[in-house]
Amino acid sequence: MQGFSDLLYTVGDHPWLGIPFLYALVFAMLLWTGRIRHPAAINMIAIGLILPCINLGMIAAGIMLSADKLQFAMHGLMPF
Repeated sequence: MQGFSDLLYTVGDHPWLGIPFLYALVFAMLLWTGRIRHPAAINMIAIGLILPCINLGMIAAGIMLSADKLQFAMHGLMPF
């Protein structure tokens, strides 16, 4: 449970971390409405847009949570 509260604090401290999750939520709501009937478009949105958004958000949150444990040289490569 401590990890989840750290994640919420990190996302709240760095609002740009919530952007990939927001896009994933918007794309999921688009699919949930059922207005898209073409299977290829559904697959492209689900696999091509939602999954990368979630992966990007989780990787960025993991980097922010472990930033104090990274080596100095590795921390210099991070854009934040």
